[in-house]
Amino acid sequence: MIKKLSAGLTDKLINNGTIDVEESDLYIYGFFILFTHIAYLLLTCIFGLLINCFIESVIFYIAFQFLRRYAGGYHARTETRCEIMSALSILCCIVLIKCSKMYDINIVLLSTSLVFAVLIFIFCPLDTPEKPLTDKEHKYFRKISLIILSLIIVSIIVSFIFKFNIIFAPCCVSVILEGVLIGTGQIKKAYSKKRANSQV
Repeated sequence: MIKKLSAGLTDKLINNGTIDVEESDLYIYGFFILFTHIAYLLLTCIFGLLINCFIESVIFYIAFQFLRRYAGGYHARTETRCEIMSALSILCCIVLIKCSKMYDINIVLLSTSLVFAVLIFIFCPLDTPEKPLTDKEHKYFRKISLIILSLIIVSIIVSFIFKFNIIFAPCCVSVILEGVLIGTGQIKKAYSKKRANSQV
């Protein structure tokens, strides 16, 4: 749906003479990224309002998106599957944040997020066969990923010590989700590579 919207808007710009046909792919991709971020941010805000943890939900989304952008991770094969899985992932994360407000699970969140932080540190950035990174891009994305991860981990530790739960749980959950995605993506990548080698 988002891809069709991006393509439709790009066609209008071409018909109006605003952009050249040769630039269509670039604009479609740009609009797709923009609309995707807007859609998921709105979805996060809606879930946050319904579950009564709006600020925490926004903090989670911002932290996760910054980390996800550079660290990479699992990608669904189709846009529909991606949209469904993304919506469910966001909902599960916000429910987990809500549970942290109701129950004393901070030690569990801290321990789990640190384990997944190690996983992210080992495998980031994780590219895909469709969009492999060059050596230069890999070094750049890894550097940025580790900076962002370090900032989030510092935020987790400081907020845990001073009991800033409004920051602690969202940051923990963002690392956990990214860890799950990067771990799943690594498994998928290894399986695809093994399958390709077996067919040679």
